[in-house]
Amino acid sequence: MPYVPPHLRAGAASIPAEVSRGRDGGRSSGGIRDYGGGFGGARRSESLSANGNYGQAPGRDGSSAGKKIESRGVVLPDVVWPKWEPSERVRRLNEDQIAEVRARLNVDVEISPDSAPASAPIESFEDMNLHTSIMKDIAFHSYTNPTPIQAQALPVALSGRDLLGCAETGSGKTAAFALPLIQHCLAQPPMRRGDGPLALVLAPTRELAQQIEREVKAFSRSAEGFKTAIVVGGTNIYDQRSELRGGVEVVVATPGRFIDHLQQGNSSLSRVSYVVLDEADRMLDMGFEPQIREVMRSLPKKHQTLLFSATMPEEIEALAQEYLSQPVRVKVGRVSSPTANVSQTLEKVADKEKIDRLLAFLEEEFSQAEDTNQAPPLTIVFVERKARCDEVSDALVEQGLKATALHGGRSQSEREAALRDFRKGTTSILVATDVASRGLDVTGVAHVVNLDLPKTMEDYVHRIGRTGRAGASGCATSFYTDRDLFLVAQIRKAITEAESGNTMAFATGKAARKKEREQAAAFREGRLAPVGVTQIGATTVRVDDRYKHMIAPTVDVKKGEGAADNAWED
Repeated sequence: MPYVPPHLRAGAASIPAEVSRGRDGGRSSGGIRDYGGGFGGARRSESLSANGNYGQAPGRDGSSAGKKIESRGVVLPDVVWPKWEPSERVRRLNEDQIAEVRARLNVDVEISPDSAPASAPIESFEDMNLHTSIMKDIAFHSYTNPTPIQAQALPVALSGRDLLGCAETGSGKTAAFALPLIQHCLAQPPMRRGDGPLALVLAPTRELAQQIEREVKAFSRSAEGFKTAIVVGGTNIYDQRSELRGGVEVVVATPGRFIDHLQQGNSSLSRVSYVVLDEADRMLDMGFEPQIREVMRSLPKKHQTLLFSATMPEEIEALAQEYLSQPVRVKVGRVSSPTANVSQTLEKVADKEKIDRLLAFLEEEFSQAEDTNQAPPLTIVFVERKARCDEVSDALVEQGLKATALHGGRSQSEREAALRDFRKGTTSILVATDVASRGLDVTGVAHVVNLDLPKTMEDYVHRIGRTGRAGASGCATSFYTDRDLFLVAQIRKAITEAESGNTMAFATGKAARKKEREQAAAFREGRLAPVGVTQIGATTVRVDDRYKHMIAPTVDVKKGEGAADNAWED
């Protein structure tokens, strides 16, 4: 049954199925999506003239908007879809040259058989023909050459195509959708008070949403009057309401809180024509699928959708098939195993001795930094529970170490302060639950310590991915006990494969994770005979070849479907 917002449930039974889901289940002919309009989605006015033209409205970049549409009795300008082309040098590349560039960047591109070829990758920002204000900000922030995901995703997005992107952590995915987002918004007619946003970015956690908004602001600082708003839980909803009603070009939000604002009439989807679902696999894991589907069904008929995911389980494939129209699929690098840039160490330690061992370990490491007149290395210590997080942080502070805690039980201001101090280096140790394991990008993290190992290999990969980012080297140290032996065997196998230059694959999706949990339980209970390290990979679920380079996040079985902003609290 489709998700229905609480304020609409009383009348839900009277809504025809073709209206609530779109006349063809979410897809209309010609690749144009019609998902209803439950939250102010744009609808063509019944009073349109014969040619449907209400006149022209200039875009911010001087382009011309076409006919207007009407929503809630207010005439809105139609979306401008500016024609984009790269530099002439790029346009002259032949198929062999394009293939050579993609091979050098380690980029894989897939399109459906009946789709037009994907845009060529571009290895220079100057060749992308971006808006002058964006280029000014790229220069201001000293960006030189695009990363591989940016090199291929940027031209695809700029050309107006839907995109399904997958790249390893720290690869620059945010700029890959933020730059074309800003370019698109600058082409639209000016915002007015009360207008909904032109672009919407949905993200799973507050920290990731804040990180995305910072990047959008960084590359729109030179665009006069360009406004962004961040809409997340844990902050004052009335301040957010005032900002949204004032009119903003871009909203970056967590799904639950944004649905709240739509229900209250503080924002609208009527002018949204550029949508990004970032870390979509994590949003599905957290139970946000009903909210995502409601937003997607309520969008205007014509819009561009970009979906980025660290993994590609069946659930993401289903989402892409329903809401993306002939997307270009872009995969960059390996995202299935621990990065070769991270040196990994496993150490068996009894539970009651873990904190003492951690203290001794960190004191020794920080002493060595002090002896060489270097700053203490930025270190993230992962633990299993919120209470454990505070306990460990307090113990470190008592020993004179600069540590802070980050978990779902802290207020938003406390979480922001903890991350701010860690990024600045004021605090050198961040003790965190898995709220910090995905999407969090802190430059210079030198060491990740798993005081408590996670439940699955996938979460382990994401945790240690907080270090060794963007080509830098890093270290990961994991303490384990007898109950972790099933996971430890997989980690050892992955390390062996990485040292041999191979990639160890892990199954993806909820069914695969359920199977893995069952195998781990059977292993602990003795129902699954101990196996050698070289055979442990055979106990994972076999999946189709196209998924084997992926991993998948775990699902917290305690969380129900449709959880709101505070869902990821450990």
